[in-house]
Amino acid sequence: LNLDDDSVLIAATVNDKSLIDRNYYIAVDNYRDAGEDTEWHRYDPEETYDLEPGNWYIHVKDSLNRVYSSDALIDSTIAIKLTDLEYPFYPIGDRISLGMNVLTYGNDEDLSVTSSNENVAYVQDGYIVTKGVGTSTITVSSHGLSDSIDIEVTDLYTLIDTDSMSKPVLNKTICDSIQAHKLDEVLEKKIDEAGYGTRAGVVAAARFLALQFPYRIAYFAESGKLDQTNDPRRSDGEGRYYHRGLYLSEDKFDDIVATIYGLRYWGQYFMEDTTDDHSRDLEYLEGGLTVADLGTSLYMMKRPNGLDCGGFVSWCYYNGGFDFGDMGAGGPGSYGMSILGERVNITDELLQSDRIKAGDLCGFAGHVGIVIGVEEDYIWIADTIRSGTKVARYERNTDSFSRLGEDSFQYFMLMDDEYVNDGNYTPMW
Repeated sequence: LNLDDDSVLIAATVNDKSLIDRNYYIAVDNYRDAGEDTEWHRYDPEETYDLEPGNWYIHVKDSLNRVYSSDALIDSTIAIKLTDLEYPFYPIGDRISLGMNVLTYGNDEDLSVTSSNENVAYVQDGYIVTKGVGTSTITVSSHGLSDSIDIEVTDLYTLIDTDSMSKPVLNKTICDSIQAHKLDEVLEKKIDEAGYGTRAGVVAAARFLALQFPYRIAYFAESGKLDQTNDPRRSDGEGRYYHRGLYLSEDKFDDIVATIYGLRYWGQYFMEDTTDDHSRDLEYLEGGLTVADLGTSLYMMKRPNGLDCGGFVSWCYYNGGFDFGDMGAGGPGSYGMSILGERVNITDELLQSDRIKAGDLCGFAGHVGIVIGVEEDYIWIADTIRSGTKVARYERNTDSFSRLGEDSFQYFMLMDDEYVNDGNYTPMW
């Protein structure tokens, strides 16, 4: 550096603090080449050099003790640092930005990006593309330096899938406790991103279970609602509202204080069928029981554990940051979720207005669902019925909302006063 001014301040800056913590040193002196007498200083972005007019040289020494001077004719990489992935695992078909901080001397563009298993994940145009279940190591390297991250790909959740009725009913154990906790962590992160304790947080929980979990949660009539203790964590072994995360591992039993049929997580039967091909289990799953059987011991015992309509909505609330208590669906003139928010009967005027938001409730006497998407021509609703959790799209007219006859939604509960804060709300996913 040929300095003609009286003095010049020179500062070296690295944007990524993680590089500062590595072994990089700076020297500024009058010698073209660094030598034994060079005074090295641990790199500090706050450090400046007050230089008098003259010829000065800036030297950099990296973690491999390679030295670069300001007039060197070498282009090289000094440091590579990959950004940690946000989620413990990712669904198939996802595209995740490959966060990369590379410190170079000169104009080094000689970077190699590899995947240890391209059947699991590969890198394309700066994105990690997930392809199949498993784990792959993504490595970026140059001139003897490298950094790696591991990415795990799972089939325990998917990208958004609105075809709920094509999903199988959950009637088996699908993962171990470690995987179940990873799934809970994914859900928690999505809720936190949307805003825990906000409308968007509740919507994130509902969308995850209804649109990204690859199974329908079986309908289990009147799950919970044991009022025999003053403890708010009352349940009869079903996955009820107070559970954070998905109810897929036995450690979720720890807080249950009362049971009727026994401790089973989602998908497990309370009483297994004894036939070799489980034909009786399938019969009950596929409608072998009538409406009159709902609530009977036989019905309870023969269904895999799951959620009723109020249990599903309560689960969404609780995971999103609200605890309205152990409430059923209710209905006009009866206690339950229908007392929440502002109850408004369904009319064409209401449906064509902008009053309905994702996170609002809808129902009829004895049933409740939750709005998970609102677009110009349609309203998307998730609920749990005898076929399990499902998602349905309704046109914004009363004919569409009355298509199920007496099982049609009759009113909305507009929840602005309950949520107060919308968080990072999006009307659609």
